[in-house]
This record gives sequence, structure tokens and C-alpha cells, in this order.
Amino acid sequence: MDYALRILRAMYQNGHMSAAAIAQREHIPKAVTLKVLKQLHAAGLVLSRRGSNGGYLLRKDCGELYLGDLFCMLGDPLQLNRCQKSGYRCENRPEGDCGLCRELSRIQEVLDGEFRKTPLSAIFQEAEEICQ
Repeated sequence: MDYALRILRAMYQNGHMSAAAIAQREHIPKAVTLKVLKQLHAAGLVLSRRGSNGGYLLRKDCGELYLGDLFCMLGDPLQLNRCQKSGYRCENRPEGDCGLCRELSRIQEVLDGEFRKTPLSAIFQEAEEICQ
């Protein structure tokens, strides 16, 4: 997730970039950058172009993307415990009413809200201001 965010930030701030330029700017090994770019491409977040003017650019508007979206697009949504999964039936309390599950569900709601609170564009703009 860290590398994905840094790669998206580089393209948000600079537009069309080569994998080598992204890797250099974000201090990520090029092989790792290429691997994460492949995942971001498969998730529909970036476009890739071949040739002399090749490289990568954002496909999605970062003003409409949130950390929670990124978690979902790159893998499983962040869940505190397996009892948070839809349709999960606890083997210890099949009838429900588990205090642990209730508390984790409450915390999960807060966490989900935080992951949907700030668009990536705002996070990336703040990061750019701090780096200047």
C-alpha cells in the first residue's frame, strides 16, 4: 500500500512518467515500482503506454479516490477480524451476540469512515506542500 500510494502521488504531482522516473523520485527499487504499476494497471488506476513516449499516467481522478477504495482495488478491504466479513458465522457464538464482535464492528465502522474521509488528491497536495 505504501508503494502504491507513493507511485500514485508521483503521477498525481507530475503527470505522465516512466517507471524509472517514478522509482527515482519516490526512492523505490525499479523492479518493485514495475510490479506495483502492474497491479495498479490491473486495478484500472493507471494507463500504460509503450514506445519512445511511453510511461504511465493516472486513469482515475484522485479527487474521487479514497484510501478505502485503494485497499479494495488492490486486494481485500481492511478488516479487523474475520467476524467483520459478510455472512461470517462465529463458531464460538453461532447465535450471535458476541461482545468482541460488537466492539470490533464499532471500531470497523470508525475505521471505514476514516478511510472514506479524505480523497487521495487532498492527501497528495498536503504531502507536496510539506516537501517544498
